Amino acid sequence: MRLTVPEPKIDLYNDGFADHDQLDRKATGDKLSDLVERIDDPMVIALDGAWGSGKSFFLKCWVGEHLKRKGNTTQTVYFDAFGHDFLDDPLIALTGAIAERFERDKKLPPAERESRVQKLKKFGWVLGKSSAKIGVSVAGHYAKKLVGEECLEEFGKDLEEASQKGVATAEDEVKTLIDSGIGNEASKVFWREQRAKIVAMSAFREVLTELTEPATKEQAEDDPKLQEGTPTRKLVVVIDELDRCRPDYALSLLEIIKHFFNVPGVHFVLGVNLKELQNSVRARYGSGVDADRYLRKFYQAAIALPNSWSTQSSSTIVSEYFEFCSDQLSLREKHVWGDLKLHVTAANAAGKLSLRDLEHIAAIAAITPELPARVPGAFGALLGGLIVLKAIKPVWIDRVRNRNLRFDEFVTIFAFKKVWFDKHHHEDLSGFWKAALGESLDEGSLQGTVFQERGRVAPDFDELIPKIVDNYLNAFQLS
Repeated sequence: MRLTVPEPKIDLYNDGFADHDQLDRKATGDKLSDLVERIDDPMVIALDGAWGSGKSFFLKCWVGEHLKRKGNTTQTVYFDAFGHDFLDDPLIALTGAIAERFERDKKLPPAERESRVQKLKKFGWVLGKSSAKIGVSVAGHYAKKLVGEECLEEFGKDLEEASQKGVATAEDEVKTLIDSGIGNEASKVFWREQRAKIVAMSAFREVLTELTEPATKEQAEDDPKLQEGTPTRKLVVVIDELDRCRPDYALSLLEIIKHFFNVPGVHFVLGVNLKELQNSVRARYGSGVDADRYLRKFYQAAIALPNSWSTQSSSTIVSEYFEFCSDQLSLREKHVWGDLKLHVTAANAAGKLSLRDLEHIAAIAAITPELPARVPGAFGALLGGLIVLKAIKPVWIDRVRNRNLRFDEFVTIFAFKKVWFDKHHHEDLSGFWKAALGESLDEGSLQGTVFQERGRVAPDFDELIPKIVDNYLNAFQLS
C-alpha cells in the first residue's frame, strides 16, 4: 500500500497536453504560446497559481506542446529552480540548463551548435565567478577588509604622519591624499575587473542573441514582415517552483533574469504563487516593503492558472482524480471510502479543493486506522467528513471535537445542498452534521435519513466524536 500519489509520468519536451489534459488547460497553453510567439521584445510572464493548482504539471506539458506547433522554431527550456537552490549561483545553474538543451538541438549543424554552447558556457562561467566573488566579499565584509578599506587605513596613517610634520588645514590634508601613491595599483586592478565584468555581460548577451538567430539584411529584404535584427527563433525558459526556493536564491534568480537575459527573443515563464513569492520579498527586505510593487519590476505580464475548474467539468475532474488517488493508495478497500467520497464531492461543490488537496485527503485516509467491520453508520460519516476537514481546515478539528464549531461555519467547507448524492443524501448529511455539531433539532429531524434506513438511530455525539478524533483521525500525523 502506498502513502503518496505518484507523479504523472511526462516525457519532458516530447509529451504535450494530449493524454494528459484532464483539466482542460490546453486552451490556456495556446494563449501562452500565442503571446510568446507574437512578442519580440524580452518578456517575463508570471504563471500565477496557488499551491496545488497543477502549475508544474501544466508547464511540463506546455514545454513539449509548444514545440509541436506548426512551423515552430522556438526552443523551450524547463528549469526546476527549487531543484537547484542548494547551489550558490543561480546564473551558473540556469546557463547550464540552457546550454544542455542546445547541445541536443538537432536543428543546428554540429559545429555551429558546439560553438554557441561553448561561448554560452564560457561567459556564463566568467560572470558566475565574478558574481560569486562579489557575494563572498559582501558576506565577509567584517571578517576581511576590502581593498578600498585597506587604502583608507593607509591614507589615515599618511595623514597622521603629515599632521606630526605640521599639516593643519583641510586643504593640506586633501593635498596629502592626492599626492599619496597608496592604492594606485590596487585601484587599477579593481577598475580593470569592473570593465571586464561589463564587457563579459555584453558578450553573454551577444551569445544569447545568436541563439535567437536575428534576421540578416538579406532575409529582411526577402520577407517584408521581417526587419533586420528581428529574432527568427525564440528562446523560452520556463522557471518552475520559484516560490518554493529559499528567499535569497529566488530573488537573486529574478535579478539575474532581469539584468543578464534582457535580450530580444528571449522570454521567461515563471511558474509561481505570487502571494507566496511576496512573502520571500518580505523575508528579505522586511514586512514594511510593498512586495507586490517590488515584484512587478521583474515581470511584464501575468496569466492566472485557476485553482478550480468550470462548473461543467468540476465534478467529473474531482471524481476521476479522487478515484485515481484512491486506487493508487488502495482506499476503496477501507470502510470509510464511500463516506469519504461523499464529503469530497460536497467540499468540491463549495469550491474548496485543489489537486493537491485531493492527494492530501487520500494520504490522510491511507494512514488512518481501519474502522471495525461492524460499526454504526455514524462512524463512517463522521470520519469521512473529518478527514476532508483535516486536509482543508485542520485548525477546526479541535473545535469539532469540543463541539464549538457552528454549522453555518462548517457548511462554508461542505456545500451539501448543492450536491445530490442520491434522492436523499444531501438532506441526510445536512441534518446529520447539524446534530453532530450540537445544533438544536426538532424531534425526528433524522427521520428518513440513511442512518435510520439502515436501522440505526442518532448516536451520542458527545461520546462518539472525541473517540473518533482521538483513536482514528489523530492516531497518526502527516508531516
